[in-house]
Amino acid sequence: RDEASGFCYLNDVVLGILRLRRKFDRILYVDLDLHHGDGTGDVTDVGLGKGRYYSVNVPIQDGIQDEKYYHIYESILKEVYMAFNPKAVVLQLGADTIAGDPMCSFNMTPVGIGRCLKYILQWQLATLILGGGGYNLANTARCWTYLTGVILGKTLSSEIPDHEVSKALTSPLFFKGKS
Repeated sequence: RDEASGFCYLNDVVLGILRLRRKFDRILYVDLDLHHGDGTGDVTDVGLGKGRYYSVNVPIQDGIQDEKYYHIYESILKEVYMAFNPKAVVLQLGADTIAGDPMCSFNMTPVGIGRCLKYILQWQLATLILGGGGYNLANTARCWTYLTGVILGKTLSSEIPDHEVSKALTSPLFFKGKS
């Protein structure tokens, strides 16, 4: 809780869960990021103490696309929801699952991630939605803009256009002079 590491300056997942525990006793954490967030676990974890066997980690094949990902996601979360009966959800939406991300081995689209988000939202539980990884800045902005539309119930194209300002802000020249 007291240091930054890896890609995370701040462990917003743990801070969010700790805050929600003040009001809810059963919080489900769902991570749609490419990898585990710092301090949230490892693919081999099964949980500790009272939480033993409450951890579900699913290895996903490289190159997976929206339809197959959603099929796996929905079939597992349906069972988890029925067995765990969560009262709140913390949802990590990593844009590093989007095709074209330099860290990514998946071929997802914002529409595919949006479908997963809609599945959680239809439970109508208190839900904390957090951004996650995303190392192609333009794709990350497009993804989170699209997902914001999903949250607000607004239809947005997944093909959110480039803008001259965004091109300038993500160019190497913009960062070169910053310290």
